[in-house]
Amino acid sequence: MHILLRGVLAFVFTSLMCTACSDTLSSVSLALPTDMQKAATSPVASEQLIRVVPLKALNKNARTGIIRNPEKSDVMYFAFEKSPEMLGLTGSGLYALELEFEPPLPAAKLSGTAPINTSAIQPDSAEFAVGLLYASDFSASGKLKGTVMPQHPVTAQILPHGTFTVSIGFAGTAIGTANIRGFMVSAQSALKLKSAAIVPVRYGWLKKSSTGLWYGATADGDNIPTELCTGTGIPLRTELPKPSAVIHTENTVIEAGYAGKGGRDSIVIHFGEDLPATPAAEQKQPRLSFQCSGKRISVYRAPNISHLTLDGCLFPDAVFSIEQTDEQPRAERLSNTDMLPDTSGQADMDEADNEADTTPTVCGITAEYYTPALLTPITADPGLILHWPQAQWRQPSYELFAWEQFPSVLIFDFIDYAVQDAYLKRLSFFAEKKGFTGKLLSDEMSHSLHGFNAHDYRAETLAAFFQKAEEETFPLNTSELHLRKILFHNGIIVRTETGIEAGSGAIVSISRQSPAYLRYRFITHECLHGIYFTKESFRDTVTEVFRQTDPRAVLFLRRYFEIYPSLQYNTDDDYLLQNEFMAYILQQGSDSLQQYFIQLSWFHLMNAAEPVLCRYIRKTKAAGFMQAAAQMDSFLYTTWGIKGGRIHLVNIESL
Repeated sequence: MHILLRGVLAFVFTSLMCTACSDTLSSVSLALPTDMQKAATSPVASEQLIRVVPLKALNKNARTGIIRNPEKSDVMYFAFEKSPEMLGLTGSGLYALELEFEPPLPAAKLSGTAPINTSAIQPDSAEFAVGLLYASDFSASGKLKGTVMPQHPVTAQILPHGTFTVSIGFAGTAIGTANIRGFMVSAQSALKLKSAAIVPVRYGWLKKSSTGLWYGATADGDNIPTELCTGTGIPLRTELPKPSAVIHTENTVIEAGYAGKGGRDSIVIHFGEDLPATPAAEQKQPRLSFQCSGKRISVYRAPNISHLTLDGCLFPDAVFSIEQTDEQPRAERLSNTDMLPDTSGQADMDEADNEADTTPTVCGITAEYYTPALLTPITADPGLILHWPQAQWRQPSYELFAWEQFPSVLIFDFIDYAVQDAYLKRLSFFAEKKGFTGKLLSDEMSHSLHGFNAHDYRAETLAAFFQKAEEETFPLNTSELHLRKILFHNGIIVRTETGIEAGSGAIVSISRQSPAYLRYRFITHECLHGIYFTKESFRDTVTEVFRQTDPRAVLFLRRYFEIYPSLQYNTDDDYLLQNEFMAYILQQGSDSLQQYFIQLSWFHLMNAAEPVLCRYIRKTKAAGFMQAAAQMDSFLYTTWGIKGGRIHLVNIESL
């Protein structure tokens, strides 16, 4: 299953006060997972996976968890308990020490301003520092060796305002892991350690008004950018190691049942909350542009989308660097996808009028490590899937993705048509082909028939197909049995007392055998079906538009579906007819829609079978389809920030 460790081991940070502590115990306890092996593989977080152990306070400040008067004493020292479990955690690159800080209560604050303590750990620059303590910092009897300076601190020149959290991984690219025994905190202003926990490792930064500042670093130490500690500023450039590069460091010991095998880096760009919930159709669509490790990424902002996930395989270097820029790729600047409505039909409109608003900024860049099962999809935007390096596929014949914006829609990218047919051809006849719907064709019967070059199926259809095969003891092939396993694993179909029933979601597919321009059109067409399958509001909109569209235009498209041998849709199925009506209209942008349908009207088979309808489409210049597209476009754009001809939010290209 998709094991994103942070989701499995997320802790609610609460200050755990110990009312019966000895002099050496801190008022702040350490939360940690009770069973690393179970925690690393369980798909659901559980309170039973978390327990609390005492921290050993090594000075007076540590016993209270507060630096009250930094002029007199500006340091807290803590030691971890000595146990095989703790050593396993601190010796693993999978975990980090996460500390949450806050200003103390008003009564604990100092009056006036205290002079900076000249004996501070980094008196020349740092107002705050936190670092791990190692065995070399302690004597043989377990006492600190005098005034200890952290070997690799995380520092801040200015103490962040309000509540903030610092996470330090137990491994680094330079130092690996080596006998971690505790940690220390130094501050030149009054400060309270609110909570401490061992959590799955995560690097980067996140700054939100609702949660404050979070900063994650490796055991190598770091300096928190000043702009994160003051006002609303953010760093435009972030550079951080990919967690897998740190986890696979030579001296890293992994105790959680992993050996790094199958592990992936999930890099997330977090967006600020600066978009209206429902943008008007005439508004320009904001875009953000980034340069990322030798690539340029352009991101359309969309309602209710708070982040973008990038898989680490897209960036081969061990260090991930990202810089927010204002420069847009020329292809993006010249596109007609920035605003609605677009009635000009001109792809090369004036750049100044079409330039996207780039004022929105990110509020965080984070990277974490996860190990998805082979049956679990990789989260990605369709714009990334088209450029996904095939060498990074987990399976030789396909890769499986979950559409980030619509996660219940799974996207297969197959290596060629033959493999795709093995998985889905029989399904295509069962689901959509006129004269074959509801039937299971033998291999001999389907061998000479054409399925589709791209596919789409909803949960109900998939459940009906596999239930019928089970009832009739029909001999499914190896690929179809594997597909069934994927569908069960991801909850698209479920087994009940009565048999196989629909769960939730849908699947779509494209193939690497299709040329690039067709891959783009196919993924657009099929993903539109995915939205139709999973979003009732879109189905209702399509039904309304379908009923309002010029009946002769609808009849023209219906006849096209029936006449062409490669299609042969069962047009008696209203659900299927409306679904395909929508997808054939919206698979291209409005600038090429008119030309597309006029071209269809010149096709030989169409002219021979329906000459009057073809002349009508040419005479009206496909006006019925243009009007239908505008109505459906408006709904897609204002609801999800996508539109006909462009269902992706992300464009990526090499520099």
